[in-house]
Amino acid sequence: MEKLCQQSKSKGTINTNDSGNACNNALEKAMIEKIKNLLKQHNRNIIFYFDADGSFKEELKEIEDAGIKVVEVSNNYFQLKYKLEFVWTKELVLLYHPFAKPSPSKINKYPFLGLLIANTELRLDDASEFLSDYKLNELHLPLVKQYINILKLKGNQKKLAKILDPDRFSEDNLKLGLISITLNYHSVTDKNSCMSRLLELATDENKLDKTLRNLKELELEEVVLLWFNNLLDTKHHQLNHETLIEIVNKLKYNVLVGFIGKPVSADSYSKLKLERTADINILQSFFYDWQSSPTSKEGIHEVFNTLAIAIKTSNLLEWYGIEQEYGYYSEEMLDVIINGLYDTVFTQPIETKDKSIKWKRSEILEERLKLQVVFVYHVTSLLEVLNAFKSFKFNTPDDYINIYKDELYKVDFHYRKASLAFNSVRDKLFEFEDKAKLLFDEINGKYDRFLIELNTEWQRILQENNFNFHNINVNKQFDFYKNYLEDFTSKIVVIISDAFRYELGYELYDELMADSKNLVEIEPYLASLPSYTNLGMSNLLPNKGITVEKGDKDLVFKIDGKSTISTNRVKILQNREPKSACLDYSQAMKLSRDEGRDFFKNHRVLYIYHDWMDAIGDKKRTEHETFNASTKTIEDIKDMIMKIYGWNVYHVLVTSDHGFLYNNTELTESSREQLPKSIGFNREHSRFVVADDFESKLDGYGLEMKNTTNIDTDLKIAIPRAINRYRKQGNIGVQFVHGGASLQELLVPVVKFYKDTKKEKSDLVSFNRIDQNDRISSGSIKITLLQDQPVDNELKSTEVLFGLYSEKGDLYSKEVEVQFNSTSGNPKERIFEIILSLNTLGSNSSFCYLKAYHKEDKSRLNPLGINDLIKVNTLMEKDEF
Repeated sequence: MEKLCQQSKSKGTINTNDSGNACNNALEKAMIEKIKNLLKQHNRNIIFYFDADGSFKEELKEIEDAGIKVVEVSNNYFQLKYKLEFVWTKELVLLYHPFAKPSPSKINKYPFLGLLIANTELRLDDASEFLSDYKLNELHLPLVKQYINILKLKGNQKKLAKILDPDRFSEDNLKLGLISITLNYHSVTDKNSCMSRLLELATDENKLDKTLRNLKELELEEVVLLWFNNLLDTKHHQLNHETLIEIVNKLKYNVLVGFIGKPVSADSYSKLKLERTADINILQSFFYDWQSSPTSKEGIHEVFNTLAIAIKTSNLLEWYGIEQEYGYYSEEMLDVIINGLYDTVFTQPIETKDKSIKWKRSEILEERLKLQVVFVYHVTSLLEVLNAFKSFKFNTPDDYINIYKDELYKVDFHYRKASLAFNSVRDKLFEFEDKAKLLFDEINGKYDRFLIELNTEWQRILQENNFNFHNINVNKQFDFYKNYLEDFTSKIVVIISDAFRYELGYELYDELMADSKNLVEIEPYLASLPSYTNLGMSNLLPNKGITVEKGDKDLVFKIDGKSTISTNRVKILQNREPKSACLDYSQAMKLSRDEGRDFFKNHRVLYIYHDWMDAIGDKKRTEHETFNASTKTIEDIKDMIMKIYGWNVYHVLVTSDHGFLYNNTELTESSREQLPKSIGFNREHSRFVVADDFESKLDGYGLEMKNTTNIDTDLKIAIPRAINRYRKQGNIGVQFVHGGASLQELLVPVVKFYKDTKKEKSDLVSFNRIDQNDRISSGSIKITLLQDQPVDNELKSTEVLFGLYSEKGDLYSKEVEVQFNSTSGNPKERIFEIILSLNTLGSNSSFCYLKAYHKEDKSRLNPLGINDLIKVNTLMEKDEF
């Protein structure tokens, strides 16, 4: 009893200040309680106890007094078994064995082995209790005893919970768990995570020394060292800071040259190169796991920069060049790449664009670098369009509209996107600041000249035709309802987004086309002059001719005698289609799926008004946020369309009342014109003046309103030249404007998004492999794929899984998903590159097959035509020098 009392004191189950008798009494109560709890916990009535030294015998009377039947086991097994199974079935029974438990080698001969397994056992030492608590095999007792001081702590048991069950508990798993705890993980992790964490700790020698001491105390230091030796095919004998430096040097070099088969003769690091494909693949798998850890990405750079400074990435660039694919890119290497892109924007715009296409898809770039690549991509794309035109002199207004809708809208699009990327990163340019800002200033100047030159010529041709929009072969905004809704009988929603110009519509069209299996169309509509909200919103309502009256502060437009102000729009719609309604964007977004479906039980036509672009751009204090507002606008509309489809409405039109002009650079005085002197009625704006007439010759252009509208009126309109603004008093914005006669203000999109109920299933775009790689010599292979056609209404996007397989269909690599969803007409923007790395099974094979499957083909029964034989070099070739 004294011995048991001391055990209880050390475990904290009784007060250490208790006297001997108190200790004994407390222990007896605790022991009895423990027996009852074990029986209740396991839902059994029999508990075994083996008393090797007889020290427990004196407790038996107290246990029996507590209502537990105590039965001593000698050689009476047959008699006892009968009573246990047929007589004592409702009693709590302690089978007391006055001898040691049979050893693992002899336990199979123990007569009550079946009963022992089926019931439970009372254990009094920590290690035995641990085994009992987690139902672990008796074979693990020596291992548990070795680490019991750690295992008996509840906090550690919680961290080791993954492996504390009979199926997963093993020596290897326990050691992995203890190493995980030592490395400050909160649960059992994998070997790769443990190794990468130790490398990160090695950047701080004090933390490393403490960790290595802890590992040594647990006799786990050699386990970790073995992991590293297996990873890098090394034979280190001691785990310390110097060893880890050698490990990281070899690791860094082999990761860097992962896609290089043969080292060049100048490569002085080549002695570190792993030779066997299997070893390379193991290393790449380790590095992939390390990179994939959300908390370790920055740690990789610090480890390589701190511990592997001997491996200079500048040397690799000198030996193999910047065009070579590397398995890792240091900050120094990325600096060279980004600088190279900036340096060749104007001298080699197409080549620079091609390079930026590749890099903007890369997952290795941090956000500030990726934004700069995106900036360069859009700048070079803009230059590519501009360089295709020697001038902007075309023959007819129709030519201008057709060329703008097919090509020149891209200048506005890429300028906006370049500005967004630059503004997102301008405070984090660091070493690239001078080059980036210079490029941004240059592209602002080019864009301003583009706007002036294009619109000067466009307005010249309009003037030659008396600004008569009726003679231009393009749909007019005032015919919108007649063209799209008058004879349409299905449920339909029209989303009208204020100031949603044509290039924004094209971006929406592209994104919907890439993401959807439904049909998408876009066409330009020509707004009226003045290109402002009151007239544009009126044009989009059903009408057989709009009338205009002179109000106190503005023009009053009417349809069927009703003013077209926002509160009257639903009445005008219902005059033509009684089942019509109007909602603003926020009201529509609040409708649930069921509410939306109920709404359309009583309605067929719904106009949704969205006002974000104009609300932001039209205020001087927020006009500089115009391009940011455009991004939100597109996302808002996409969200709205998806919600509408949830209402079972499958026809959506997206259009606008007018477009806009926006200049980043502050306007010079030469871009301002004097307001014309009007006669009679006067409605002034920075981009137009409407009046009964004008006193003298105009600086810009004069025209009759009836020539650009379906309004029978004698009112005259004055507009400034090109993109000039009138000088107006007051706190008004001038960077964002609309109302004038530029193509950017007048040309609005109509995007049609609908389901083709006649066509059951669309065809999918096809793809081809365009590289010639047929051999794996470094554990991985880079595959280059071309999406043959752009996604359109006839050919929809597809998701394809690529992988390396055995003849029997076993996977020799991870599968990599490619989304063939590019809508670009440029084949270079439809090129996709993937890297497939052999797994352990593949590394031990001499060949494999590259195959592709649709993502939906879960059983992988229908390959998509690619079945390319790839040879695997199990031993890498080595130069003799």
